[in-house]
Amino acid sequence: MLTVELQRLISRNNKDVIKVMELEKVYKNGKKALDNVSFGVEQGQIFCLLGINGAGKTTCFDVLTNNIPKTTGDVEIQGQELPDFYKNSSQVGVCAQTNTLWPNLTLRQHLLIYSRIKGLKGHEAEEVIQYLLDALQLEACSQQKVSELSMGTQRKLCVALSVIGGPRILFLDEPSTGVDPVGRSQIWDLVKAVSQAKQGATIVTTHYMQEAELIADKLGRETVFRS
Repeated sequence: MLTVELQRLISRNNKDVIKVMELEKVYKNGKKALDNVSFGVEQGQIFCLLGINGAGKTTCFDVLTNNIPKTTGDVEIQGQELPDFYKNSSQVGVCAQTNTLWPNLTLRQHLLIYSRIKGLKGHEAEEVIQYLLDALQLEACSQQKVSELSMGTQRKLCVALSVIGGPRILFLDEPSTGVDPVGRSQIWDLVKAVSQAKQGATIVTTHYMQEAELIADKLGRETVFRS
Protein backbone atom coordinates (compact mmCIF):
# COMPACT_ATOMS: atom_id res chain seq x y z
CA MET A 1 0.00 0.00 0.00
CA LEU A 2 1.42 3.38 -1.00
CA THR A 3 2.01 5.94 1.72
CA VAL A 4 0.43 9.38 1.42
CA GLU A 5 3.86 10.91 0.82
CA LEU A 6 4.76 8.43 -1.92
CA GLN A 7 1.41 9.01 -3.63
CA ARG A 8 2.17 12.73 -3.58
CA LEU A 9 5.64 12.20 -5.04
CA ILE A 10 4.52 10.04 -7.97
CA SER A 11 1.62 12.26 -8.93
CA ARG A 12 1.84 13.81 -12.38
CA ASN A 13 1.87 17.39 -11.08
CA ASN A 14 4.57 16.92 -8.42
CA LYS A 15 7.48 19.35 -8.79
CA ASP A 16 9.55 18.62 -5.68
CA VAL A 17 13.23 19.52 -6.08
CA ILE A 18 14.33 16.36 -4.23
CA LYS A 19 12.38 13.10 -4.45
CA VAL A 20 13.26 10.00 -2.42
CA MET A 21 11.01 7.07 -3.28
CA GLU A 22 11.05 3.65 -1.60
CA LEU A 23 14.75 3.96 -0.82
CA GLU A 24 16.48 0.99 0.78
CA LYS A 25 20.08 0.43 1.82
CA VAL A 26 21.30 -2.99 2.88
CA TYR A 27 24.98 -3.42 3.78
CA LYS A 28 27.06 -6.47 2.91
CA ASN A 29 26.71 -7.80 6.46
CA GLY A 30 22.93 -7.90 5.97
CA LYS A 31 22.12 -4.85 8.09
CA LYS A 32 19.23 -2.86 6.65
CA ALA A 33 19.91 0.81 7.41
CA LEU A 34 17.10 2.25 5.27
CA ASP A 35 13.80 0.49 4.78
CA ASN A 36 11.34 1.82 2.19
CA VAL A 37 12.07 5.50 2.81
CA SER A 38 10.01 8.05 0.88
CA PHE A 39 9.99 11.83 1.21
CA GLY A 40 10.15 14.94 -0.94
CA VAL A 41 11.55 18.43 -0.52
CA GLU A 42 9.79 21.27 -2.28
CA GLN A 43 11.33 24.44 -3.71
CA GLY A 44 12.55 26.78 -0.97
CA GLN A 45 11.95 24.17 1.73
CA ILE A 46 14.23 23.06 4.58
CA PHE A 47 13.60 19.39 5.37
CA CYS A 48 14.94 17.95 8.62
CA LEU A 49 15.67 14.29 9.25
CA LEU A 50 15.33 13.80 13.02
CA GLY A 51 16.49 10.71 14.86
CA ILE A 52 18.84 9.25 17.45
CA ASN A 53 22.34 8.04 16.57
CA GLY A 54 22.07 4.84 14.54
CA ALA A 55 18.63 5.65 13.13
CA GLY A 56 19.94 5.82 9.56
CA LYS A 57 20.20 9.59 9.08
CA THR A 58 23.82 9.59 7.92
CA THR A 59 23.25 6.58 5.66
CA CYS A 60 20.43 8.44 3.97
CA PHE A 61 22.67 11.52 3.74
CA ASP A 62 25.50 9.48 2.19
CA VAL A 63 23.17 8.03 -0.46
CA LEU A 64 21.77 11.46 -1.35
CA THR A 65 25.27 12.96 -1.65
CA ASN A 66 26.42 10.04 -3.83
CA ASN A 67 29.00 8.78 -1.32
CA ILE A 68 27.49 5.30 -1.16
CA PRO A 69 25.17 3.48 -3.60
CA LYS A 70 21.55 2.73 -2.77
CA THR A 71 20.32 -0.85 -2.79
CA THR A 72 16.89 -0.22 -4.25
CA GLY A 73 14.51 2.69 -4.76
CA ASP A 74 14.68 5.97 -6.65
CA VAL A 75 16.29 9.32 -5.87
CA GLU A 76 15.79 12.36 -8.09
CA ILE A 77 17.35 15.80 -7.60
CA GLN A 78 16.17 18.59 -9.89
CA GLY A 79 14.63 15.98 -12.18
CA GLN A 80 17.82 13.91 -12.54
CA GLU A 81 18.42 10.49 -11.05
CA LEU A 82 21.52 9.54 -9.08
CA PRO A 83 24.34 9.41 -9.96
CA ASP A 84 23.65 11.44 -13.13
CA PHE A 85 22.85 14.57 -11.15
CA TYR A 86 26.41 14.76 -9.80
CA LYS A 87 27.99 14.90 -13.24
CA ASN A 88 27.37 18.66 -12.99
CA SER A 89 26.98 19.41 -9.29
CA SER A 90 28.20 23.01 -9.10
CA GLN A 91 24.97 24.04 -7.38
CA VAL A 92 25.39 21.62 -4.46
CA GLY A 93 26.76 22.41 -1.01
CA VAL A 94 27.64 19.65 1.47
CA CYS A 95 28.55 19.75 5.16
CA ALA A 96 29.38 16.17 6.16
CA GLN A 97 29.35 14.89 9.73
CA THR A 98 33.15 14.66 9.74
CA ASN A 99 35.10 17.91 9.36
CA THR A 100 37.21 17.79 6.19
CA LEU A 101 39.68 20.60 6.78
CA TRP A 102 43.39 21.24 6.31
CA PRO A 103 44.93 21.59 9.80
CA ASN A 104 47.82 23.84 8.73
CA LEU A 105 45.74 26.36 6.77
CA THR A 106 43.96 29.27 8.40
CA LEU A 107 40.22 29.72 8.56
CA ARG A 108 40.37 32.58 6.03
CA GLN A 109 42.54 30.54 3.65
CA HIS A 110 39.85 27.83 3.64
CA LEU A 111 37.20 30.38 2.70
CA LEU A 112 39.40 31.80 -0.05
CA ILE A 113 40.18 28.39 -1.57
CA TYR A 114 36.53 27.34 -1.59
CA SER A 115 35.52 30.69 -3.07
CA ARG A 116 37.89 30.12 -5.97
CA ILE A 117 36.63 26.56 -6.44
CA LYS A 118 33.12 28.01 -6.73
CA GLY A 119 34.31 30.51 -9.34
CA LEU A 120 34.40 33.62 -7.14
CA LYS A 121 37.31 36.02 -7.58
CA GLY A 122 38.57 39.39 -6.42
CA HIS A 123 36.07 41.76 -4.85
CA GLU A 124 33.19 39.28 -5.17
CA ALA A 125 35.09 36.62 -3.23
CA GLU A 126 36.09 39.10 -0.53
CA GLU A 127 32.49 40.22 -0.10
CA VAL A 128 31.31 36.64 0.36
CA ILE A 129 34.12 35.84 2.79
CA GLN A 130 33.41 38.92 4.88
CA TYR A 131 29.69 38.15 4.92
CA LEU A 132 30.37 34.65 6.26
CA LEU A 133 32.88 35.87 8.83
CA ASP A 134 30.33 38.37 10.11
CA ALA A 135 27.35 35.99 9.99
CA LEU A 136 29.12 33.32 12.04
CA GLN A 137 31.27 35.72 14.10
CA LEU A 138 34.54 34.19 12.89
CA GLU A 139 36.53 37.35 12.20
CA ALA A 140 38.51 37.18 15.46
CA CYS A 141 39.92 33.74 14.63
CA SER A 142 40.12 34.09 10.84
CA GLN A 143 43.95 34.09 10.83
CA GLN A 144 44.28 31.06 13.08
CA LYS A 145 45.21 27.65 11.74
CA VAL A 146 42.43 25.07 11.84
CA SER A 147 44.46 22.98 14.27
CA GLU A 148 44.22 25.86 16.74
CA LEU A 149 40.45 26.24 16.49
CA SER A 150 37.87 24.73 18.84
CA MET A 151 35.70 21.92 17.49
CA GLY A 152 32.69 24.23 17.53
CA THR A 153 34.51 26.82 15.43
CA GLN A 154 35.68 24.15 13.01
CA ARG A 155 32.07 23.07 12.61
CA LYS A 156 30.97 26.63 11.87
CA LEU A 157 33.72 26.84 9.25
CA CYS A 158 32.45 23.66 7.57
CA VAL A 159 28.97 25.16 7.36
CA ALA A 160 30.40 28.37 5.90
CA LEU A 161 32.30 26.39 3.24
CA SER A 162 29.16 24.49 2.26
CA VAL A 163 27.16 27.65 1.46
CA ILE A 164 29.82 29.47 -0.57
CA GLY A 165 28.52 30.14 -4.07
CA GLY A 166 24.89 30.09 -2.94
CA PRO A 167 24.10 26.44 -3.77
CA ARG A 168 20.49 25.61 -4.69
CA ILE A 169 20.85 22.15 -3.13
CA LEU A 170 22.26 22.02 0.40
CA PHE A 171 22.97 18.93 2.52
CA LEU A 172 23.94 19.39 6.18
CA ASP A 173 24.68 16.36 8.38
CA GLU A 174 24.37 17.36 12.07
CA PRO A 175 26.03 20.70 11.32
CA SER A 176 25.70 22.15 14.82
CA THR A 177 27.29 19.28 16.75
CA GLY A 178 29.74 20.69 19.30
CA VAL A 179 28.60 24.28 18.69
CA ASP A 180 27.36 26.47 21.56
CA PRO A 181 23.75 27.77 21.57
CA VAL A 182 24.74 31.20 20.19
CA GLY A 183 26.72 29.57 17.39
CA ARG A 184 23.82 27.27 16.56
CA SER A 185 21.53 30.24 16.17
CA GLN A 186 24.07 31.86 13.83
CA ILE A 187 24.27 28.69 11.74
CA TRP A 188 20.51 28.43 11.36
CA ASP A 189 20.12 32.10 10.48
CA LEU A 190 22.72 31.62 7.75
CA VAL A 191 21.13 28.43 6.40
CA LYS A 192 17.70 30.05 6.32
CA ALA A 193 19.09 33.08 4.48
CA VAL A 194 20.78 30.94 1.82
CA SER A 195 17.71 28.73 1.41
CA GLN A 196 15.37 31.69 0.99
CA ALA A 197 17.70 33.49 -1.42
CA LYS A 198 18.22 30.52 -3.78
CA GLN A 199 14.76 28.92 -3.48
CA GLY A 200 16.30 25.49 -3.82
CA ALA A 201 16.06 22.62 -1.33
CA THR A 202 17.90 21.93 1.92
CA ILE A 203 18.17 18.69 3.91
CA VAL A 204 19.44 18.80 7.49
CA THR A 205 19.98 15.89 9.90
CA THR A 206 19.88 16.35 13.66
CA HIS A 207 19.03 14.48 16.86
CA TYR A 208 17.80 17.64 18.61
CA MET A 209 14.00 18.02 18.55
CA GLN A 210 14.15 21.71 19.50
CA GLU A 211 16.60 22.39 16.70
CA ALA A 212 14.47 20.52 14.16
CA GLU A 213 11.38 22.51 15.12
CA LEU A 214 13.34 25.76 14.86
CA ILE A 215 14.88 25.23 11.42
CA ALA A 216 12.58 22.91 9.50
CA ASP A 217 9.69 23.66 7.18
CA LYS A 218 9.07 19.91 7.02
CA LEU A 219 10.10 17.19 9.45
CA GLY A 220 10.88 13.50 8.99
CA ARG A 221 11.14 11.66 12.31
CA GLU A 222 13.07 8.46 12.98
CA THR A 223 10.14 6.38 11.75
CA VAL A 224 10.78 7.61 8.20
CA PHE A 225 13.84 5.32 8.02
CA ARG A 226 12.07 2.05 8.77
CA SER A 227 8.52 1.16 7.77
